[in-house]
Amino acid sequence: MSSGHALSETQNGRLPRTASHWLVELADRRPIDVANYECRLLSSSSTVGQLFLSHENGLGFPNSAAGKTCAVVFDGALYNRRELEIELGRVGADGNDADVVLAGYQHWGEQLFGRLRGVFALILWDESRELLFCLRDPLGTHPLFYAEVANGLVLSTSIEVLLGHPRVSRALNRAALADYFMDRFPRLEETFFEAVKRVPPGHVLCVGHEVRRSYRYWDPAPDGNVSWLRADEVEQFDEFLDRAVTRCLSLGKTGIFLSGGLDSVSVAAATLSQARDRQMPDPLALSLVFPQPDISEEVVQRSVATQLGLPHVVKPFYDAVGRNVLIEPAIELSATLPAPLMNAWLPAYQGLAVEGQRRGCRTILTGNGGDEWLTISPYLSADLMRSFNFGGIYRLGQNMRRSHSRTRSAIFRALLWRFGAQPLLLPRLHGVVKSVAPWSIRLRRRMFQDIPKWLAPEAGLRHELKQRREEYAVRKAKSTGSSLYIQEARKALDHPVISLEMEEYFNVYQRAGLRLLHPFWDADLVDLLFRTPPFMLDWGGRNKGLVRASLQRRFPNLGFERQVKLEATSFYASSVHNEAAPIWRKLTGATTLADLGVVDAALVSDMIERLLQSPGNGIHAHRVFSVLNLEAWARAHVS
Repeated sequence: MSSGHALSETQNGRLPRTASHWLVELADRRPIDVANYECRLLSSSSTVGQLFLSHENGLGFPNSAAGKTCAVVFDGALYNRRELEIELGRVGADGNDADVVLAGYQHWGEQLFGRLRGVFALILWDESRELLFCLRDPLGTHPLFYAEVANGLVLSTSIEVLLGHPRVSRALNRAALADYFMDRFPRLEETFFEAVKRVPPGHVLCVGHEVRRSYRYWDPAPDGNVSWLRADEVEQFDEFLDRAVTRCLSLGKTGIFLSGGLDSVSVAAATLSQARDRQMPDPLALSLVFPQPDISEEVVQRSVATQLGLPHVVKPFYDAVGRNVLIEPAIELSATLPAPLMNAWLPAYQGLAVEGQRRGCRTILTGNGGDEWLTISPYLSADLMRSFNFGGIYRLGQNMRRSHSRTRSAIFRALLWRFGAQPLLLPRLHGVVKSVAPWSIRLRRRMFQDIPKWLAPEAGLRHELKQRREEYAVRKAKSTGSSLYIQEARKALDHPVISLEMEEYFNVYQRAGLRLLHPFWDADLVDLLFRTPPFMLDWGGRNKGLVRASLQRRFPNLGFERQVKLEATSFYASSVHNEAAPIWRKLTGATTLADLGVVDAALVSDMIERLLQSPGNGIHAHRVFSVLNLEAWARAHVS
């Protein structure tokens, strides 16, 4: 039997109902009722665990399906549903995305997971094997969290919903809060609440009576090994980008965050082309104009929209925010989220997205992911140095010089030492010293502690942070593969910050009734770009060469073949310096973090006052913002 709509809303060209206010519980008996939630049983067995789906009254709920021995909950959009239906012989069959997943699992078993393409959270209960499978889409656009309770496991796309469960603790994760200050995120599964864990992007959490394991079901480089593409295969880039964009177009009227950068312009051009090929409405371009002339891209934004013929909304930065400040709105937004805000620019982009929503947009596309997948990591220099390929290092440096506003000497110093010799020599030197004179490492750690004095004043928490640091170092040392280039590329797949940012986008834009999607995070496109040989990414001798050539042909007068990347660090740093002092006075110190034992109130106050007395760089600004941000967030969430 099945439940849900007879027709897929994705196929009908409307946005599937995204419901954050639902939870699934695997329990041996009917769970405790949650206020204002309707609960229904999905699985039928009474001898083993049962699967229950609860959703808030009056709001949407995810698709679900159930068979004799399996039950499925699917929230999101299944991009390749039609292809799966053809393989399964279900063309024309009634049902929803969950029905297709159920049929696929009954046919392929766990091999189905690697076939799925889309943005989704998926929960599958196999009663016959007494196994629960919890999946998050390959790149983590959709979140999925879980918590253990007395008689089972509860899951949701929303941390807030889990915390509303009467048996889930709201205690904050003090170690995660402390590590946040050092930009260290050692555990991919943890959140800022002790009881709540995340299913990592591209992973399956498998739970049974005697098993609890998490593993990747999608990986472009399993075990760190890459099957590099041939030149003719790389030439499929345009085809893969078009497909990624088309998948997003199926979800409703589309807007595009149009900056003047290569990534968003390439998405805009592909989106318009695909929309017109399918006789769909032109997408709406949405542009944010930064106030400083040296980082404003308004001229390029307007020129691109005009040449493409796109309807265009241009909004000055402070108009989008709603006031002439950056930091205060960011901190206010942070306090409403289930994790401290990662992206200080988000209030401005949220205001821009609302303009799109007022004009009927249901989906907003971005160029996010272009920096991760279209560029060459400078750590390629270490691999080239290891093979004595100094000609390759010179070529890499020349490409970087053409693409960035940095001096030749600065680029080659970085390539030869920071990204070349240093990562090759220091681990070996550390290993030698550790075996010959381990006392020197202990002495160095006592003299140059990486934990500042104002952080983690309690001995127990400080000890835990040191244990987490060692845990992180051990895991890093076991990183798969010998290529430093591949290890660095994998960070976009495995780093907790990427997952935090995706979860942040999901939360913020869902509130406005929008879905934020990133074609450059499409699984098939990422697989192609991950396996593209590095210097093929720099086609034409500049970074992001795969998109530069086509954009230069389309916009010959805008100089995309010569464009260098603009950075807004100075704007961010000056905003923090100009705006932080009154916010700090209003907070009257980091009292909540001090009560939690995360910081020493007096020492952190001295540090903030010192940093605020003179204009600082981006690093100082980041430290000040982190304290203000985390204190405001903790006050809103402490029990």
